[in-house]
Amino acid sequence: MTYVRDALIDYHIHTTFSEDGRSSPEECAAAAVSRGLGGVTFTEHLEFIPDLDDPEPAYVPGRVLSAASYLKAVTTLRRTWGQRITIGLGAELGLEPHNLKAYEPYVRKHRLSFDYVLGSFHSVLGTLVQLSEFTDPLGPKAAARLYFERLLEGTKRAIELKACDVLGHLDLVKRSPSFGAFRLANHRHEVEEILRTIIAAGMGLEVNTSGWRQPPREPYPGLDTLKLYRRLGGEIVTVGSDSHAASTVGLESARALEFIRAAGFTRLALFSDRKARFVSI
Repeated sequence: MTYVRDALIDYHIHTTFSEDGRSSPEECAAAAVSRGLGGVTFTEHLEFIPDLDDPEPAYVPGRVLSAASYLKAVTTLRRTWGQRITIGLGAELGLEPHNLKAYEPYVRKHRLSFDYVLGSFHSVLGTLVQLSEFTDPLGPKAAARLYFERLLEGTKRAIELKACDVLGHLDLVKRSPSFGAFRLANHRHEVEEILRTIIAAGMGLEVNTSGWRQPPREPYPGLDTLKLYRRLGGEIVTVGSDSHAASTVGLESARALEFIRAAGFTRLALFSDRKARFVSI
């Protein structure tokens, strides 16, 4: 099937404005054009240094996003590439408690107006959930249960703050090399509660294509979970490559649209000024 170019927008890209990004915004934009994408939305990590008196260990980022420099770079990029692709200003906000606590003051201070905010949960007690160091001491089932419990808590708080538009890589815990196959039946209660929560709040769900190039060999989330989201009334879906280099920008985007159609969706959500509009797929 041939898709309208407008639907091929990558909503999860990290550049050198993120501590783990390896390509510049311009390099990522050029890669998007070369792959025939309609646009990119940069989602730089938005994570903060925890307070010294935080009640639990937390992942400490190497640096906090430089808002002024990031905004200037995207503004410049829109002038040079804006006639060829759409370029969105976004962020991936960590849903851990200390990040949510710091988010509002940061946005107010820097007067930021994002097009899109992706909410993602990366670590429990300071350990990244995709690592064996998190999965192995608990075992896959218990590790997933703990991850989903904390993800639900963070999601509910983000909803209270109106901080996020879409939930990112829902089942990231399955990325751990020692996790094994993710079976929705083993986690149906926790996953369904999260899905019902975001649907009720008007949040969407990301189809993160990086899982196809990582140990799960399927997106985050898998097809069974995406079908469940649809059956429960979910409507808002975006596609993101979770790129940290230009070489993977837009990778598997067309495949993701087929995947989304297989789950029962006929349209995709596109964001500007944190408002969704829909395009048929």
